[in-house]
Amino acid sequence: MRVICCACGIHMGEKPADNMPPEAISHGLCKPCANNFLAQAGMSLGEYLKNIPVPVVAVSPECTVGIANPKALELLGKEPAEIQGFRGGDVFECKYATHPQGCGETVHCSGCTIRNTVMDTMYTGDSHEHVPAYLNRRVPNGTRQLELLISTEKKGGVVLLKIEHAKDAPEEN
Repeated sequence: MRVICCACGIHMGEKPADNMPPEAISHGLCKPCANNFLAQAGMSLGEYLKNIPVPVVAVSPECTVGIANPKALELLGKEPAEIQGFRGGDVFECKYATHPQGCGETVHCSGCTIRNTVMDTMYTGDSHEHVPAYLNRRVPNGTRQLELLISTEKKGGVVLLKIEHAKDAPEEN
């Protein structure tokens, strides 16, 4: 018998079923949907984020980071105090965030896939999944391009920015 999440419809596996036809379907609740249900039932945002298996940061309507899960803090190499209240470009160490205008105000920001995806979700409420993005990140000896795959989802008044994949782009010769 197939087991399917009753909330999102994903296939959760097979389960032996005596006295049931092989095409029978049983319903359960997958872990992400269970966490979503718990969040709506009063679980704190911090607790909710801890249960997400990929790096996630919560972005406010002012484009500042409010909270991040442990996976995001590890990816960023930062402590909560180093990200809370700071703009995304400062948190992710975008090379353009150091320009006099700052994060969100340079000519480069208008084409930033990360910013545009987060802001679209903030204003429309529409989620985005598996969006390829690139970040020119400051590193000790200059700049390094980071290849990302991101998703966004609005929860209450914040946008959850999920970093599904992150790797350094190959160096150019």
